[in-house]
Amino acid sequence: MCSIGEIFNYIGRTNLFNFAIFLAIIIWVCNKINVAGKLEDARASVVDNIENSKTAKSDSEEELRKIEESVAHIEEEIDLIIKKAEDNAKMVGNKILADAELAAGNIKENSEKAVEARAGLLKNDILKRASIASIEVAKNHIINELRNNPDLHNRLIDESVEAINGAVV
Repeated sequence: MCSIGEIFNYIGRTNLFNFAIFLAIIIWVCNKINVAGKLEDARASVVDNIENSKTAKSDSEEELRKIEESVAHIEEEIDLIIKKAEDNAKMVGNKILADAELAAGNIKENSEKAVEARAGLLKNDILKRASIASIEVAKNHIINELRNNPDLHNRLIDESVEAINGAVV
């Protein structure tokens, strides 16, 4: 038994006993707080985060692919919009030109009518002046003839009286 006593004596001198107690306390605390469960929960949480990250990555890649597809056709859509805008501009331009030509034709036609009307008015005015001048010249000529030939005056009076008498009967 000496050897068992020496073993206990050796354990007491070398702090091996304190180490054994400390090791027992650590094992008991680990069992009490369930370190293995906590580590498993942490591992499961990391796995879930990785899976969520993979899902988010695949969703992001799908969204990126959709955006790239829509952007790939954007140049064609812009070209189509520009072509439609050019076509519309040409149609509007042609319509404006056609309307301008029609308006110019109407203006020309109205101008010609106005010129014809003005020419008619001027013609009538000239004829009126010419008639007045002719009447004045004839009047002066008759007056001069009557002054130069008094018998002609009497003869005109007699003819006028006969014309009046013939109209009354």
